[in-house]
Amino acid sequence: MNSAIAGLDLLVFFQFIGVAAFAVSGALVAGERQMDWFGVVVMGVIVAVGGGTLRDMMLGATPVFWIASPWYVAVATLFALATIPLVRWGISVRRPMLVADALGLSVFAVLGARKSLELGTSGSIAVIMGIVTGIFGGVICDVLANRTPIILRKEVYALAALAGGLAFVLAQHFGLSAALSLWGSIGIALALRLLALARRWSIPIFKIESSEPD
Repeated sequence: MNSAIAGLDLLVFFQFIGVAAFAVSGALVAGERQMDWFGVVVMGVIVAVGGGTLRDMMLGATPVFWIASPWYVAVATLFALATIPLVRWGISVRRPMLVADALGLSVFAVLGARKSLELGTSGSIAVIMGIVTGIFGGVICDVLANRTPIILRKEVYALAALAGGLAFVLAQHFGLSAALSLWGSIGIALALRLLALARRWSIPIFKIESSEPD
């Protein structure tokens, strides 16, 4: 019983961290685009719950998670609004935004894969659902902010989500503990994303040279 309670507490902790991190990321994008306070909340909430909403709809898990547990939206709203003073105080937002986004990506990619496995999908589908959970809130945010989505900008982003989801699926396959599976998988995804940012790693582009007819 105690181990089950500890596992539940750990899961709630990671969910809280992921929601908060993604809400801050979305709010900072809104700040860069000089949106009003309502826009800040909308962007923060969309990034926090958008990927998980799409995942639940694809898996037929209804009602979607934030309708069943409204605290996700409440926490996202709180952290999005709490981000506003950062901009007002003149604090540089680029680095915090990248770190917050990397943390949210890592947490939700792993939790998305975990939920998919719980619903009985195969490991490969779980990895895909982890990627969906991790990236699609940000994709929606980028579209609303009139930016090219980050997954289309040579960034090591979806690959980090894939690494985290795959690590979790493998950890579960080999029977590792819940805590080690979560911490280790999130750590792998986060380390890959932060290293890519620090070392400016990028995915090779596919380019077709245009040729003029003779």
